Amino acid sequence: MKQKKVFKIIAFGLACVSWTNMSNIASAQVKDRLPEEPDYSSADSWYQTIYNGSKVDVFYIAPTCVWDWYNASGNIMHYADVHCEKQRNALLPSLKLAQDIFAKTDNFYAPYYRQITLESWMNGDSIIEHRFTYAMNDIKNAFYYYLTLMNHKRPFILAGFSQGAKAVVELIKTLPDSVCSQLVAAYVIGYKITPEELLQYPTLKAARDSMDTGVIICYNSVSSVEALCTALSPNGICINPTNWRTDTISGQLNDSVSVKIDTLHHVLLVEGLDKQKYFLPSLSKLFKPGNFHLQELLFYRTQLEQNVSLRIKNYLQISNK
Repeated sequence: MKQKKVFKIIAFGLACVSWTNMSNIASAQVKDRLPEEPDYSSADSWYQTIYNGSKVDVFYIAPTCVWDWYNASGNIMHYADVHCEKQRNALLPSLKLAQDIFAKTDNFYAPYYRQITLESWMNGDSIIEHRFTYAMNDIKNAFYYYLTLMNHKRPFILAGFSQGAKAVVELIKTLPDSVCSQLVAAYVIGYKITPEELLQYPTLKAARDSMDTGVIICYNSVSSVEALCTALSPNGICINPTNWRTDTISGQLNDSVSVKIDTLHHVLLVEGLDKQKYFLPSLSKLFKPGNFHLQELLFYRTQLEQNVSLRIKNYLQISNK
């Protein structure tokens, strides 16, 4: 009980700015109906909190997997209900895939949170940013609970895909130096970091090769720049996971598919794929044919698995841990 009380005091202090911002936003718009807030002292609010004795943790934030839904009163809801079994099950494939990629042998922590729904992403930046404030508040609470009571000063990897990647970016913006020193790397997959954010937040450091630490690995894949998603651009950084370069030199995904960076738009150009094969009509408002957003982890699964191990090894050697 004493630990829980300590966490609540810490979390309240860290979250007060967010709560102020939420109040300002809510006063200008119709207040959203929100599902019950997660309690991160309860195991039920986590997909996994696995400690297997590794020297390194992975804190993973899930992507958007929930559509708008109606509560028992018939009200439309734009946020996931972390207590709903059906919605939790929708997250499972993504969470299991991420655990296999990022934490094969490392400790794995993944919170459920009131993520905004897929429809929210189809309604423009103002709706996204307004609603995401609440989702991000959950993530902050989960992360600082993790830091306070689970991490025990171990090095950690931050990773997220899509909406989860957005949350990773927002977390890194606020990390103090003492916590940044524990960061092995951050995987911001399928989201953006704008040039303005790079200038404003010195903690946002782009990866330059396969081994640097304390940096952000970020990319988005398309067949051509015409297929870019407006919610994911403009981006200020990109690294090619097929060769871990940031220039225009092409790498091979396999024998028939090549990948290179468009350095103007900071996006991966993938050549050799049938773009219609990966097109999902239900998400056509977001992703045109030729946008490979839904495949960002699957396409580069092997490269990401190897890279996580390499960066961890390098971090531990540098820090003599």
